[in-house]
Amino acid sequence: MSSNAAPPQSPPRRPRRRWFGGLLSVLIVLAVLGVVGEVLLRGVIDDRIAAAEAELPAGVTVERDDTLALVQVATGRATLRAEASPEALTELARSAAELPELEVTPQSGNLVAQIPLSIAGSEQNVDVRLSVAAENGKAVLRADTVEFAGISLPLDSVAEQLGNEQLNQLVEGVAFPEDASEVTISSVRTTDAGLMLGAEVKIW
Repeated sequence: MSSNAAPPQSPPRRPRRRWFGGLLSVLIVLAVLGVVGEVLLRGVIDDRIAAAEAELPAGVTVERDDTLALVQVATGRATLRAEASPEALTELARSAAELPELEVTPQSGNLVAQIPLSIAGSEQNVDVRLSVAAENGKAVLRADTVEFAGISLPLDSVAEQLGNEQLNQLVEGVAFPEDASEVTISSVRTTDAGLMLGAEVKIW
């Protein structure tokens, strides 16, 4: 006995397509909200950075790094890139050491302070090599050695022999931000344009 019954038909797939379409719509909405939220939060962070930048010396510029604004707001700290020009470093060192003729210049990836000193009764321009480090949330410039007539000497010894208190200040170090600040310096390195710093600032 033969059977001519038709094979059972597969169930319609419309419910699955509707489910997929609904999920896709939700994902699109979430993506749009995420983009809008990111843009708005960047504005909040930029305003906070502008307020923090006012605490820093002239010639120090600050901008957001590439970390998502959503992440920065969630942690309450904005991560930044900052640059300090040789002019800014010169002003800092002049003010701290009371050496109005001091000049900081970048040389071959290092920082050099050119200072006129009275040596053996005559004024000579000498090069003082500077080191820089991030310490306790601040960037600290220190004078390491002085170079004169092809000779390199420890600056602390030269300062002691000359009885120069201003040079001692450079040996001890010049820090910025100078006072209590919501800007925290986390890393620092010398460049041909001065200093490149990694920093954080409180948002809340």
